[in-house]
Amino acid sequence: MENFTFKGGITRYWWMPLITGLLSIAIGIWCLCSPDSSLPVLAYVFAGVVIAAGIVNLAFAIANTRIMPGWGWPLALGLIEIITGIWLLTLPESMLIVTFIYTVGVYLIFVTINAICESCMLYTYSSGMTGWLLALLLVTLAFAVIFLAGPVVGGVAVWLYIGISFITFGCYRIALSAKLRRLSHEIRI
Repeated sequence: MENFTFKGGITRYWWMPLITGLLSIAIGIWCLCSPDSSLPVLAYVFAGVVIAAGIVNLAFAIANTRIMPGWGWPLALGLIEIITGIWLLTLPESMLIVTFIYTVGVYLIFVTINAICESCMLYTYSSGMTGWLLALLLVTLAFAVIFLAGPVVGGVAVWLYIGISFITFGCYRIALSAKLRRLSHEIRI
């Protein structure tokens, strides 16, 4: 696959990873700033953010069906995010808290592994910053696994792990967006 597949393709939608990155950072900062917030409120906000991220991933996949060979992955991710968000919104509050804790851990692991694949695919087109992107993703993955291994133990540590996971994943998405934008400018020249 050559760089011409990027022309007018996924680099044109560089702003979509930016949106999901900003949403991830916002929820991460909120987790760190208000650990005393009730879990149901955080679960509902998380569900809304996941639905929004799913819509963005769906739009990204649909916009790139003819251009990007791996467009099915963002499509699957978007569908999973939308279904997960809607499912969380429909749960009764008594089940919501426990389900939310495990859903966040599994979600972070899933999107991080998907992002690692995304970053490796992008490496073939531009190797600059890929090491930093992978480092951010490995930190996210480590915190997500730690969080999932003992979500109820540690009280404040839970909010620290989840907050840092979302912030590092958001930073990755913003860096990916910058990389796609730079590729877009290089292709136009």
